[in-house]
This record gives sequence, structure tokens and C-alpha cells, in this order.
Amino acid sequence: MQLTSLLNKLLLTNGVQLSKVPKDLTADKRQRPSVGHVVELIGPSGVGKTYFYNYLRPVLEEGWFFRNEVKKISNYKGSSFSLLQEHDALFIEALLKKKHENVFSGKGALQRKVSLYDFFIREISADVYSRHTKLARGLFSDEGVTHNFSREILWYHEQLNEGVEKNQHDALQRFFDNRSVILYDAPIAQIIKNLKKRSSQKPGAANDWFHYAGEQEVTEFIERSKASKRKILSVLQQYGVAVLALDATKDIDGNKEKVLEFCSSVIFGNKE
Repeated sequence: MQLTSLLNKLLLTNGVQLSKVPKDLTADKRQRPSVGHVVELIGPSGVGKTYFYNYLRPVLEEGWFFRNEVKKISNYKGSSFSLLQEHDALFIEALLKKKHENVFSGKGALQRKVSLYDFFIREISADVYSRHTKLARGLFSDEGVTHNFSREILWYHEQLNEGVEKNQHDALQRFFDNRSVILYDAPIAQIIKNLKKRSSQKPGAANDWFHYAGEQEVTEFIERSKASKRKILSVLQQYGVAVLALDATKDIDGNKEKVLEFCSSVIFGNKE
């Protein structure tokens, strides 16, 4: 590790940087039952999604790829948007345009806005890669596009209700096909408690909301997030997306068993 770091410093003086080549997921040719499916774990920031996600990974890793490894190979190979057909590309473009508008109309420093928008581009690019590349396993994702683009998806759905061409409806339906969602949620008081603990442990981190806002603002943000999730779940169910709601304050092993049963049902239920 030290040798790599020293070599990187030397190469950087000449404009060159070493980077590790990510695992090529297409090299795995043994198809798992999850192939073609996307399961997203969503919920408000501070609810404990990351902890629960990491708790689930050991029992899921044989049958699923995970968000970070898909994101790494997608970023390494470059933009995956060329994999899309015309109408699907127009749909993704519409989401990105709306996301750009939402990010840059908000408060905050320009650099943070640029970083946020770059993050969202990488997120949706990884989702496109997982769904339009021949991978032998499905994707089990913490957050994912349903979480990170909920406002934009709701906006697009509302535009459809105003009367548009059928192919725009079809593009949204294809986006939701074989996609399932697990909502991990908790009372606001519990989420605030978790966020305060996070702030004390890693003050100033990108996900330290109390570094950027006071408790009232954070509470209002959580309330808006919960309202948005309720709306997006309603839309998802209209498009046939399977949804599992979990209480994050309940026993973690009990919730894990519910996730495993849910994954099995969405995989094999869709094949019956």
C-alpha cells in the first residue's frame, strides 16, 4: 500500500495516476435466479439503511451484485447511456434535466452542488449499466435511483397525467419492470437521534445534516422526505412494483428474514 502511494505521488507530478481496475462483473457467467432484477433499499437519511444493508450483504452476496461494485465498473467503463434505446434515453435525459434544475436551484456552495449532481449522474449511469448489460446476477442496492430520483420520477409521472405520447408511458413502465423496493423507516424522533449520533461521530461529513442545518430544518427535511417516499410508493405500486415496508425499530434478524422472503417472492413469483 505504501509503495503504491509513493508511486502515485511520483506519477502525479507528471500528470499520471494509478488506479485499481474494478472487478469485471460480466466475467461471472453462472446465472443466479436474481438475474434481471433490481431490489432497492430506500428510506430517510439517518434511519439506519447502511447498517442494515451491510448486515444483509453476507447472506445476499452469493446471489446478487451490489450497488458499489456495479457503480465502480460502470464508472470505469465510462458512460452507459449509449446502451439505451431512443425513448429510454429520452426518459433518462428528462430525469437528469429535472435533477439539474432541482440541485442548482437549491441553497449551498457551488462546489457542493456540482459534486451532488455528479453523484446523481453516476448513480443513474450504474443503474442503466446493471439493467442493460448481460450480468449473471441481479442488483441489490442501498438507495438506488428510486431513492435518489424520487422527486424527478414523481414530476415525470405527473407530466404523463397531463397527456403525452404512449411511448413516454412505456419508457416509465420499462424503467419499473423487474424493479422492487424495500422501504426501511422509523419515527422521526428515532431518526433525529441517529443523525445526532452520526454528527458527533463524524462531524462535517457529507451526510452530517446537523453540520449544514439546525434541528428544525433537519426535522422539516425528514418530514418532506417521508412525504415524498409515500408518494413515490403509491406511484410504484401503480406500475406493478413490489414493495416491502419494514420498521427499522423492530428486531434486525426478523427484518432480515422478511427481506429474504421478499427477494424470493419477487424472483420466483415473476417467473410463475
